[in-house]
Amino acid sequence: MAAPPPPYDSVVIDGQNAGDDVPSPDMMVTSPGSGGSAGDLKVKVYDPVKQGEGISAYVSYRVSTETSLPQYAQGEVEVIRRFRDFAWLSKKLGEKNPGVIVPPLPEKDVIQKYSMGTDFIERRCHALNVFVNRLCAHPVLKFSSELQFFLEAAETAWQAEVAAANQDKGVVKKGLFGAKKFFKGVASTTTSLITGKSADENEDPEYAKVKTYMQALETHMGEVYAHSDKLATRQRKLFKAAQTFGETLSKLSEKEDEASPATEEFVKVADKLCQDDTVEPAMTKLDLEFVEPMKEYSRHVKSVRTVMADRSTALQRLHDKKQSVESKKNALAKLRATPGAKEEKLSDAEQRLNESSRKLDEANDRYDLIKERMKTEMSAYHSQRKQDVLATLEGFAQQQAALAEEQAKQWKALVASLTAGA
Repeated sequence: MAAPPPPYDSVVIDGQNAGDDVPSPDMMVTSPGSGGSAGDLKVKVYDPVKQGEGISAYVSYRVSTETSLPQYAQGEVEVIRRFRDFAWLSKKLGEKNPGVIVPPLPEKDVIQKYSMGTDFIERRCHALNVFVNRLCAHPVLKFSSELQFFLEAAETAWQAEVAAANQDKGVVKKGLFGAKKFFKGVASTTTSLITGKSADENEDPEYAKVKTYMQALETHMGEVYAHSDKLATRQRKLFKAAQTFGETLSKLSEKEDEASPATEEFVKVADKLCQDDTVEPAMTKLDLEFVEPMKEYSRHVKSVRTVMADRSTALQRLHDKKQSVESKKNALAKLRATPGAKEEKLSDAEQRLNESSRKLDEANDRYDLIKERMKTEMSAYHSQRKQDVLATLEGFAQQQAALAEEQAKQWKALVASLTAGA
């Protein structure tokens, strides 16, 4: 079992006492279950419809929105979106909101996509609905222009944006600029390999503990989901086995000269417990309210680790920019100490130093932004995860209790019937 998370709030979140100034809205990130205070936003993803056939087939979804947020043109709007549109939204939110944990999308499943089974479509629709509603409950992402555009853009405007995004994605940078950028990346990597040091070594030791904990949590949540899925599969097989056993008994009684009342009663109970209108709703409920949430919690850990990776990248960039500034300072000092150095060379060296200093400031600002946002993001994540898992387990226990109670009721009635007929 994973150890409890380190006291992240008490160690990393400092200087935020009751008397401190309230942070700006773009820095305030609370749990996904809490909404912003500037209006209401309710979204529903439903009515999945398969479009086309073969490898070009896809599923479209209705996305309806009701809102009182003033930036929306209408209080109620409905659009049609497909999975790649949700992927566009997720990607944009990640790019525009460094340090914010963007809720996970359901993963792509190539095999299931081509089969387009009813179960797959229903599960994906459910997962997309969870994804969008987590965005709408997030106090930063809720007010993003990307989410608003996704929810209310008309088909023409939306398709134009998708086409532009696909065009940008397909562009391959060539020429001198691309070559310089490539070799610059190689040089940076080589420097890190030579020194044998990583910028992560400069991280707060307590944050490093949290990072290690999240790595372990990813493994454990993956295991929880895997066993949840096995548990649901086993229950479905158990229903099927009872149904088959009843059918076998029924066939056996047909071969007897005189049907056994006990066999007939047993078959009736098996049929009642395993009839489709009883089993299928129960298993669908188990899948959507137990297995799928556990799967989403597992994906959510990956979203957290993505933000952590962004923080490491930002810190490494900050480290590289510091080295670049020091290198250019030394070059300028050496040039100034050189007798007869031309003013033109000195001016060029000063401009390069100024440009490097500007990039250093940008790198520092980005790292600080990610670091500050992660303080509240991580606290909110741990709190919401505990609430969500507890609620899911409670719902699972209640469903199992209800199923067991109904089964016990039927079996007891069978025992009473058999005893009376003995």
